[in-house]
Amino acid sequence: MTIVSQRVWGLALMCVTLPSYATMGVFAGGNGIKSLGMGGVSYSFAAETTALSGNPAHALGLGSRYDVGSDFFYAQANATISGNAIAADSTANSDGRSYYMIPQAGFTRRLNERWAFGMSMLSAGIGPDYDGSPFARFGGNPDRASLQLASTSLDSVLAYRLSPSVDVGLSLNSGYQVFSAKGLEFLDNAMVSSSPGDVTNQGKDGVFTLGASAGVLWRINSWLTAGASYRSKNHNDKHKDYRGLIAGGGRLELPAIYGGGFSIQASPRTTIAIEAQRYEYGNEEAFGNGLDRLEAGVPLGAPNGAGFGFDDQNVYKLGVSFDVSSRLTVRGGYIYGTNVVTEQNTLFAFLGPVTLQEQFSVGATHHWDHWELSAYGNLSPRRTVKGKDSIPDGFGGGEADIENKIIGAGFSVGRRF
Repeated sequence: MTIVSQRVWGLALMCVTLPSYATMGVFAGGNGIKSLGMGGVSYSFAAETTALSGNPAHALGLGSRYDVGSDFFYAQANATISGNAIAADSTANSDGRSYYMIPQAGFTRRLNERWAFGMSMLSAGIGPDYDGSPFARFGGNPDRASLQLASTSLDSVLAYRLSPSVDVGLSLNSGYQVFSAKGLEFLDNAMVSSSPGDVTNQGKDGVFTLGASAGVLWRINSWLTAGASYRSKNHNDKHKDYRGLIAGGGRLELPAIYGGGFSIQASPRTTIAIEAQRYEYGNEEAFGNGLDRLEAGVPLGAPNGAGFGFDDQNVYKLGVSFDVSSRLTVRGGYIYGTNVVTEQNTLFAFLGPVTLQEQFSVGATHHWDHWELSAYGNLSPRRTVKGKDSIPDGFGGGEADIENKIIGAGFSVGRRF
Protein backbone atom coordinates (compact mmCIF):
# COMPACT_ATOMS: atom_id res chain seq x y z
CA MET A 1 0.00 0.00 0.00
CA THR A 2 1.34 3.44 -0.92
CA ILE A 3 1.86 6.22 1.61
CA VAL A 4 -1.02 8.17 0.03
CA SER A 5 -3.47 5.27 0.27
CA GLN A 6 -2.43 4.62 3.88
CA ARG A 7 -3.33 8.22 4.69
CA VAL A 8 -6.69 7.87 2.94
CA TRP A 9 -7.53 4.73 4.90
CA GLY A 10 -6.50 6.42 8.13
CA LEU A 11 -8.80 9.36 7.47
CA ALA A 12 -11.64 7.00 6.54
CA LEU A 13 -11.35 5.10 9.81
CA MET A 14 -11.32 8.39 11.72
CA CYS A 15 -14.36 9.63 9.86
CA VAL A 16 -16.64 6.72 10.75
CA THR A 17 -16.29 7.54 14.44
CA LEU A 18 -17.63 11.08 13.90
CA PRO A 19 -21.31 12.05 13.71
CA SER A 20 -22.23 13.34 10.26
CA TYR A 21 -24.86 15.89 9.29
CA ALA A 22 -26.03 16.08 5.72
CA THR A 23 -27.04 19.25 3.94
CA MET A 24 -29.25 17.82 1.17
CA GLY A 25 -31.06 14.73 2.41
CA VAL A 26 -28.73 12.24 4.07
CA PHE A 27 -25.85 13.23 1.76
CA ALA A 28 -23.69 16.32 1.46
CA GLY A 29 -24.37 18.75 -1.36
CA GLY A 30 -21.14 17.89 -3.20
CA ASN A 31 -18.07 15.67 -3.36
CA GLY A 32 -15.07 17.63 -2.09
CA ILE A 33 -14.24 21.20 -1.13
CA LYS A 34 -14.12 22.57 -4.69
CA SER A 35 -17.36 20.81 -5.58
CA LEU A 36 -19.08 22.15 -2.46
CA GLY A 37 -18.04 25.67 -3.43
CA MET A 38 -19.41 25.22 -6.97
CA GLY A 39 -22.95 24.10 -6.31
CA GLY A 40 -21.99 20.46 -5.71
CA VAL A 41 -21.35 19.61 -9.38
CA SER A 42 -19.25 16.48 -10.04
CA TYR A 43 -20.80 14.49 -12.90
CA SER A 44 -19.54 16.57 -15.83
CA PHE A 45 -16.81 18.67 -14.19
CA ALA A 46 -14.11 17.84 -11.64
CA ALA A 47 -11.04 19.61 -10.27
CA GLU A 48 -10.24 17.35 -7.29
CA THR A 49 -9.99 13.63 -6.59
CA THR A 50 -12.88 13.56 -4.11
CA ALA A 51 -15.15 14.05 -7.16
CA LEU A 52 -14.53 10.38 -8.03
CA SER A 53 -17.33 9.51 -5.61
CA GLY A 54 -19.65 11.41 -7.94
CA ASN A 55 -18.26 10.07 -11.23
CA PRO A 56 -15.38 7.54 -11.31
CA ALA A 57 -14.72 8.36 -14.99
CA HIS A 58 -12.91 11.55 -13.90
CA ALA A 59 -9.79 9.62 -12.83
CA LEU A 60 -8.02 9.96 -16.19
CA GLY A 61 -8.69 13.65 -16.63
CA LEU A 62 -7.48 14.49 -13.13
CA GLY A 63 -4.04 13.00 -13.78
CA SER A 64 -1.87 12.03 -10.81
CA ARG A 65 -2.69 13.99 -7.64
CA TYR A 66 -4.05 13.79 -4.13
CA ASP A 67 -6.37 15.98 -2.03
CA VAL A 68 -6.83 16.11 1.74
CA GLY A 69 -9.24 18.40 3.56
CA SER A 70 -12.00 18.84 6.08
CA ASP A 71 -15.58 20.03 5.97
CA PHE A 72 -17.18 21.82 8.93
CA PHE A 73 -20.88 22.40 9.64
CA TYR A 74 -22.97 24.34 12.07
CA ALA A 75 -26.37 22.63 12.10
CA GLN A 76 -29.49 23.20 14.13
CA ALA A 77 -32.94 21.64 14.14
CA ASN A 78 -36.00 22.96 15.99
CA ALA A 79 -38.79 20.48 16.78
CA THR A 80 -42.20 21.92 17.68
CA ILE A 81 -45.28 20.07 18.91
CA SER A 82 -48.64 21.84 19.05
CA GLY A 83 -52.25 20.87 19.75
CA ASN A 84 -51.22 17.68 21.54
CA ALA A 85 -53.56 16.33 24.24
CA ILE A 86 -50.76 15.13 26.52
CA ALA A 87 -48.98 18.42 27.21
CA ALA A 88 -48.80 22.07 26.24
CA ASP A 89 -47.18 23.28 23.04
CA SER A 90 -43.37 23.19 23.16
CA THR A 91 -40.21 23.53 21.05
CA ALA A 92 -36.96 21.59 21.49
CA ASN A 93 -33.66 22.67 19.94
CA SER A 94 -30.94 20.29 18.78
CA ASP A 95 -28.29 22.21 20.71
CA GLY A 96 -26.77 19.21 22.46
CA ARG A 97 -24.26 19.28 19.63
CA SER A 98 -24.26 21.80 16.78
CA TYR A 99 -20.78 21.57 15.21
CA TYR A 100 -19.60 18.71 13.02
CA MET A 101 -16.42 17.87 11.12
CA ILE A 102 -16.13 15.53 8.14
CA PRO A 103 -12.64 14.67 6.82
CA GLN A 104 -12.21 14.37 3.06
CA ALA A 105 -9.50 12.73 0.99
CA GLY A 106 -8.74 11.16 -2.38
CA PHE A 107 -6.01 10.44 -4.88
CA THR A 108 -5.54 9.39 -8.50
CA ARG A 109 -2.65 7.81 -10.38
CA ARG A 110 -2.51 7.78 -14.15
CA LEU A 111 -0.95 4.51 -15.32
CA ASN A 112 -0.67 5.30 -19.02
CA GLU A 113 -2.63 7.07 -21.77
CA ARG A 114 -5.66 4.80 -21.31
CA TRP A 115 -5.74 3.63 -17.69
CA ALA A 116 -5.92 5.34 -14.31
CA PHE A 117 -6.86 4.29 -10.80
CA GLY A 118 -7.72 6.16 -7.63
CA MET A 119 -9.49 6.24 -4.30
CA SER A 120 -11.98 8.67 -2.80
CA MET A 121 -13.90 9.02 0.45
CA LEU A 122 -17.66 9.63 0.69
CA SER A 123 -19.45 10.36 3.98
CA ALA A 124 -23.17 10.60 4.68
CA GLY A 125 -25.40 10.74 7.70
CA ILE A 126 -27.62 12.62 10.12
CA GLY A 127 -27.05 13.47 13.75
CA PRO A 128 -29.62 15.58 15.68
CA ASP A 129 -28.91 15.87 19.42
CA TYR A 130 -31.65 17.47 21.52
CA ASP A 131 -30.62 18.74 24.96
CA GLY A 132 -34.17 18.54 26.23
CA SER A 133 -36.18 15.89 24.41
CA PRO A 134 -39.12 16.72 22.12
CA PHE A 135 -40.42 13.22 22.97
CA ALA A 136 -40.51 13.69 26.76
CA ARG A 137 -44.32 14.08 26.79
CA PHE A 138 -44.68 10.61 25.24
CA GLY A 139 -42.39 8.94 27.80
CA GLY A 140 -38.97 9.56 26.28
CA ASN A 141 -35.98 10.61 28.36
CA PRO A 142 -36.73 14.25 29.24
CA ASP A 143 -33.07 15.26 29.33
CA ARG A 144 -31.83 14.10 25.95
CA ALA A 145 -32.83 12.54 22.63
CA SER A 146 -30.42 11.89 19.79
CA LEU A 147 -29.85 9.80 16.71
CA GLN A 148 -26.58 9.23 14.91
CA LEU A 149 -26.18 7.72 11.46
CA ALA A 150 -22.61 8.02 10.16
CA SER A 151 -21.66 6.12 7.00
CA THR A 152 -18.29 6.39 5.26
CA SER A 153 -17.13 4.52 2.18
CA LEU A 154 -13.78 4.33 0.47
CA ASP A 155 -14.32 4.15 -3.28
CA SER A 156 -11.65 2.23 -5.22
CA VAL A 157 -11.73 3.46 -8.83
CA LEU A 158 -10.48 2.13 -12.17
CA ALA A 159 -10.98 4.28 -15.30
CA TYR A 160 -10.40 3.52 -18.98
CA ARG A 161 -10.28 5.75 -22.09
CA LEU A 162 -12.52 4.16 -24.71
CA SER A 163 -11.69 6.79 -27.32
CA PRO A 164 -10.08 10.24 -27.44
CA SER A 165 -13.42 11.73 -26.37
CA VAL A 166 -14.93 9.12 -24.01
CA ASP A 167 -13.74 7.91 -20.59
CA VAL A 168 -15.52 5.31 -18.44
CA GLY A 169 -14.97 4.40 -14.82
CA LEU A 170 -15.98 1.79 -12.25
CA SER A 171 -15.60 1.80 -8.49
CA LEU A 172 -16.03 -0.63 -5.62
CA ASN A 173 -17.38 1.24 -2.61
CA SER A 174 -16.50 -0.44 0.67
CA GLY A 175 -17.10 1.18 4.02
CA TYR A 176 -18.43 1.19 7.55
CA GLN A 177 -21.65 2.51 9.05
CA VAL A 178 -22.48 3.40 12.66
CA PHE A 179 -25.95 3.87 14.14
CA SER A 180 -27.08 4.84 17.61
CA ALA A 181 -30.23 6.24 19.25
CA LYS A 182 -30.87 7.62 22.72
CA GLY A 183 -33.90 8.82 24.64
CA LEU A 184 -36.59 6.89 22.71
CA GLU A 185 -37.97 4.94 25.66
CA PHE A 186 -41.55 5.72 24.60
CA LEU A 187 -41.06 3.38 21.62
CA ASP A 188 -39.47 0.59 23.67
CA ASN A 189 -42.52 -1.55 24.42
CA ALA A 190 -44.40 -4.47 22.91
CA MET A 191 -47.28 -2.28 21.75
CA VAL A 192 -45.00 -0.34 19.40
CA SER A 193 -41.88 -2.44 18.78
CA SER A 194 -41.36 -5.92 17.36
CA SER A 195 -38.34 -6.37 19.62
CA PRO A 196 -38.54 -4.43 22.91
CA GLY A 197 -35.12 -3.93 24.45
CA ASP A 198 -33.53 -3.34 21.03
CA VAL A 199 -34.90 0.15 20.45
CA THR A 200 -32.86 2.76 22.30
CA ASN A 201 -29.75 3.36 24.43
CA GLN A 202 -27.87 0.39 22.96
CA GLY A 203 -24.67 2.31 22.19
CA LYS A 204 -23.06 2.42 18.77
CA ASP A 205 -23.82 -0.46 16.42
CA GLY A 206 -21.52 -0.78 13.39
CA VAL A 207 -21.73 -2.74 10.15
CA PHE A 208 -19.57 -2.98 7.01
CA THR A 209 -21.06 -1.71 3.76
CA LEU A 210 -20.50 -2.55 0.09
CA GLY A 211 -21.65 -0.95 -3.15
CA ALA A 212 -20.49 -0.06 -6.66
CA SER A 213 -20.52 2.86 -9.10
CA ALA A 214 -20.21 3.30 -12.85
CA GLY A 215 -19.70 6.53 -14.77
CA VAL A 216 -19.00 7.99 -18.19
CA LEU A 217 -17.47 11.26 -19.38
CA TRP A 218 -17.94 12.42 -22.99
CA ARG A 219 -16.02 15.39 -24.39
CA ILE A 220 -18.49 16.30 -27.13
CA ASN A 221 -16.36 19.10 -28.53
CA SER A 222 -13.82 21.69 -27.36
CA TRP A 223 -16.35 23.56 -25.21
CA LEU A 224 -19.00 20.99 -24.16
CA THR A 225 -18.64 17.93 -21.92
CA ALA A 226 -21.33 15.53 -20.70
CA GLY A 227 -21.09 13.24 -17.70
CA ALA A 228 -23.31 10.71 -15.98
CA SER A 229 -22.97 8.19 -13.18
CA TYR A 230 -24.91 5.59 -11.19
CA ARG A 231 -24.07 4.73 -7.59
CA SER A 232 -25.75 1.61 -6.23
CA LYS A 233 -27.42 1.37 -2.85
CA ASN A 234 -25.22 0.24 0.01
CA HIS A 235 -25.53 -3.42 0.91
CA ASN A 236 -24.85 -4.18 4.56
CA ASP A 237 -25.75 -6.36 7.51
CA LYS A 238 -28.50 -5.41 9.95
CA HIS A 239 -28.00 -3.13 12.95
CA LYS A 240 -29.08 -5.91 15.29
CA ASP A 241 -28.80 -3.83 18.46
CA TYR A 242 -31.61 -1.68 17.03
CA ARG A 243 -33.71 -4.36 15.37
CA GLY A 244 -36.74 -3.22 17.36
CA LEU A 245 -36.51 0.29 15.91
CA ILE A 246 -35.24 0.07 12.32
CA ALA A 247 -37.52 -1.53 9.73
CA GLY A 248 -36.62 -5.01 8.52
CA GLY A 249 -35.02 -6.06 11.78
CA GLY A 250 -32.35 -3.34 11.64
CA ARG A 251 -31.76 -3.09 7.89
CA LEU A 252 -30.59 0.48 7.19
CA GLU A 253 -29.02 0.87 3.73
CA LEU A 254 -28.18 4.12 1.97
CA PRO A 255 -30.14 4.50 -1.28
CA ALA A 256 -29.01 4.45 -4.88
CA ILE A 257 -28.02 7.76 -6.50
CA TYR A 258 -27.83 8.60 -10.18
CA GLY A 259 -27.61 11.67 -12.37
CA GLY A 260 -25.80 13.57 -15.05
CA GLY A 261 -25.17 16.93 -16.60
CA PHE A 262 -23.15 19.17 -18.87
CA SER A 263 -20.19 21.48 -18.38
CA ILE A 264 -19.67 24.38 -20.77
CA GLN A 265 -16.33 26.09 -21.41
CA ALA A 266 -17.92 29.50 -21.88
CA SER A 267 -14.51 31.19 -22.29
CA PRO A 268 -10.87 30.21 -21.72
CA ARG A 269 -11.32 31.29 -18.09
CA THR A 270 -14.97 30.39 -17.39
CA THR A 271 -16.66 27.03 -16.89
CA ILE A 272 -20.39 26.59 -16.26
CA ALA A 273 -21.84 23.25 -15.11
CA ILE A 274 -25.51 22.24 -14.96
CA GLU A 275 -26.44 18.89 -13.40
CA ALA A 276 -29.38 16.88 -12.05
CA GLN A 277 -29.37 14.09 -9.48
CA ARG A 278 -31.86 11.65 -7.96
CA TYR A 279 -31.84 9.88 -4.58
CA GLU A 280 -33.98 6.73 -4.34
CA TYR A 281 -35.03 6.90 -0.66
CA GLY A 282 -38.41 5.35 -1.37
CA ASN A 283 -36.86 1.98 -2.28
CA GLU A 284 -35.40 1.53 1.21
CA GLU A 285 -37.85 0.57 3.98
CA ALA A 286 -35.99 2.37 6.76
CA PHE A 287 -35.98 5.63 4.81
CA GLY A 288 -39.10 5.47 2.66
CA ASN A 289 -41.75 3.85 4.89
CA GLY A 290 -43.93 6.32 6.76
CA LEU A 291 -45.59 6.53 10.16
CA ASP A 292 -48.79 5.17 8.59
CA ARG A 293 -47.25 1.68 8.84
CA LEU A 294 -47.25 1.99 12.63
CA GLU A 295 -50.83 3.28 12.65
CA ALA A 296 -51.82 0.27 10.52
CA GLY A 297 -50.53 -2.06 13.22
CA VAL A 298 -47.08 -2.92 11.80
CA PRO A 299 -44.65 -2.61 14.74
CA LEU A 300 -41.30 -0.87 14.54
CA GLY A 301 -38.49 -3.14 13.37
CA ALA A 302 -40.84 -5.53 11.58
CA PRO A 303 -40.60 -6.26 7.84
CA ASN A 304 -42.10 -3.26 6.04
CA GLY A 305 -42.19 -1.36 9.34
CA ALA A 306 -42.22 2.40 9.76
CA GLY A 307 -39.19 4.50 8.90
CA PHE A 308 -38.41 8.17 8.32
CA GLY A 309 -41.06 8.53 5.63
CA PHE A 310 -38.71 10.23 3.16
CA ASP A 311 -39.74 10.94 -0.41
CA ASP A 312 -37.37 10.34 -3.33
CA GLN A 313 -35.43 13.51 -3.99
CA ASN A 314 -34.52 15.29 -7.23
CA VAL A 315 -31.65 17.77 -6.94
CA TYR A 316 -30.65 20.42 -9.50
CA LYS A 317 -27.23 22.06 -9.45
CA LEU A 318 -25.63 25.07 -11.11
CA GLY A 319 -21.94 25.86 -10.73
CA VAL A 320 -19.58 28.48 -12.18
CA SER A 321 -15.77 28.54 -12.05
CA PHE A 322 -13.63 31.53 -13.13
CA ASP A 323 -9.84 31.70 -13.39
CA VAL A 324 -8.95 35.18 -12.18
CA SER A 325 -5.28 34.45 -12.93
CA SER A 326 -2.89 31.51 -13.15
CA ARG A 327 -2.76 31.54 -9.35
CA LEU A 328 -6.38 32.18 -8.36
CA THR A 329 -9.68 30.47 -9.23
CA VAL A 330 -13.01 31.56 -7.78
CA ARG A 331 -16.29 29.68 -7.97
CA GLY A 332 -19.90 29.77 -6.88
CA GLY A 333 -23.05 27.71 -7.14
CA TYR A 334 -26.66 27.01 -6.26
CA ILE A 335 -28.53 23.81 -5.38
CA TYR A 336 -32.26 23.19 -5.30
CA GLY A 337 -33.71 19.91 -4.05
CA THR A 338 -37.29 18.68 -3.93
CA ASN A 339 -38.82 18.04 -0.52
CA VAL A 340 -37.65 14.94 1.36
CA VAL A 341 -39.65 15.23 4.58
CA THR A 342 -43.41 14.86 4.04
CA GLU A 343 -45.98 16.67 6.16
CA GLN A 344 -47.47 13.40 7.43
CA ASN A 345 -44.09 12.18 8.73
CA THR A 346 -42.70 15.18 10.59
CA LEU A 347 -42.79 13.48 14.02
CA PHE A 348 -40.13 10.92 13.09
CA ALA A 349 -38.37 13.65 11.09
CA PHE A 350 -37.32 15.08 14.47
CA LEU A 351 -34.69 12.31 14.23
CA GLY A 352 -33.95 12.96 10.56
CA PRO A 353 -34.34 16.73 10.15
CA VAL A 354 -33.52 17.02 6.45
CA THR A 355 -35.91 19.82 5.57
CA LEU A 356 -33.46 21.89 3.52
CA GLN A 357 -34.15 22.53 -0.16
CA GLU A 358 -31.70 25.28 -1.15
CA GLN A 359 -27.98 25.89 -0.81
CA PHE A 360 -25.84 28.85 -1.90
CA SER A 361 -22.06 28.41 -2.10
CA VAL A 362 -18.82 30.22 -2.89
CA GLY A 363 -15.23 29.02 -3.04
CA ALA A 364 -11.70 29.76 -4.20
CA THR A 365 -8.38 28.02 -4.93
CA HIS A 366 -4.87 29.42 -4.72
CA HIS A 367 -2.36 27.64 -7.01
CA TRP A 368 1.42 27.60 -6.60
CA ASP A 369 3.96 25.21 -8.10
CA HIS A 370 2.36 21.73 -7.80
CA TRP A 371 0.20 22.73 -4.84
CA GLU A 372 -3.34 24.03 -4.34
CA LEU A 373 -5.12 25.48 -1.30
CA SER A 374 -8.91 25.55 -1.58
CA ALA A 375 -11.72 26.81 0.65
CA TYR A 376 -15.48 27.15 0.44
CA GLY A 377 -18.47 28.43 2.37
CA ASN A 378 -22.17 27.72 1.96
CA LEU A 379 -25.54 28.51 3.45
CA SER A 380 -28.63 26.33 3.51
CA PRO A 381 -31.38 28.76 4.58
CA ARG A 382 -33.74 27.90 7.40
CA ARG A 383 -36.76 25.93 6.26
CA THR A 384 -39.75 24.53 8.15
CA VAL A 385 -41.97 21.59 7.25
CA LYS A 386 -45.30 21.89 9.05
CA GLY A 387 -47.04 18.68 9.94
CA LYS A 388 -50.49 17.66 8.78
CA ASP A 389 -52.12 14.74 10.62
CA SER A 390 -48.56 14.10 11.78
CA ILE A 391 -49.04 12.81 15.36
CA PRO A 392 -51.11 9.61 15.74
CA ASP A 393 -54.14 9.69 18.02
CA GLY A 394 -52.43 7.10 20.21
CA PHE A 395 -49.80 9.74 20.97
CA GLY A 396 -52.40 12.42 21.72
CA GLY A 397 -52.79 13.86 18.23
CA GLY A 398 -51.78 17.36 17.21
CA GLU A 399 -49.04 18.46 14.85
CA ALA A 400 -45.26 18.20 14.68
CA ASP A 401 -43.26 20.87 12.84
CA ILE A 402 -39.54 20.48 12.05
CA GLU A 403 -37.16 23.28 11.12
CA ASN A 404 -33.54 23.02 10.03
CA LYS A 405 -30.66 25.27 8.93
CA ILE A 406 -26.99 24.64 8.15
CA ILE A 407 -23.92 26.82 7.59
CA GLY A 408 -20.87 25.07 6.15
CA ALA A 409 -17.23 25.84 5.45
CA GLY A 410 -14.12 23.84 4.67
CA PHE A 411 -10.65 23.71 3.24
CA SER A 412 -8.40 21.29 1.39
CA VAL A 413 -4.83 20.94 0.19
CA GLY A 414 -4.10 19.34 -3.18
CA ARG A 415 -0.87 18.34 -4.89
CA ARG A 416 -0.20 17.23 -8.45
CA PHE A 417 2.65 14.79 -8.99
